[in-house]
Amino acid sequence: MAAVALCTRCGGFLCGACTEVLEEAAYCEPCAERRWQDTRPWREGRGLLVANVLGLLFLSAPLVQLSWTLELGRLSGVEAMLMLLGWTLVAGGGGVAFSTWKLSRHTRERALRRWVGQARALRVLSALILLCLAFWVVIAVRVLVFRQGL
Repeated sequence: MAAVALCTRCGGFLCGACTEVLEEAAYCEPCAERRWQDTRPWREGRGLLVANVLGLLFLSAPLVQLSWTLELGRLSGVEAMLMLLGWTLVAGGGGVAFSTWKLSRHTRERALRRWVGQARALRVLSALILLCLAFWVVIAVRVLVFRQGL
């Protein structure tokens, strides 16, 4: 059989029987399967989006936690507050790392725009969380410094 097209992904020759057309581009069967897998929703990204939204809620946890558990001369509940902020840090850092990896992968392999949009949204949300966490650290250090009178 004569070659009628080249695979867009691997560059292999395609006959008329084995050519699969996806989004006006010709693919061989293995590359078409891989292209289909790459267009499915990415579970990790959605999970990180949910984790980062929860992280935004956890950023208000220090105010709520300390306002309920603050006793004169003693801070109780600090461990739970630090744990919530720690999980928020993990979600924010993971979101930035994963979205950066996903965006660089998509620029190499011509991704669908809707997944690029989700990756950018994850990156922005994660960066916002990390910025808010840095703000909390500055406030905590300032309170501790003024409390000790340094």
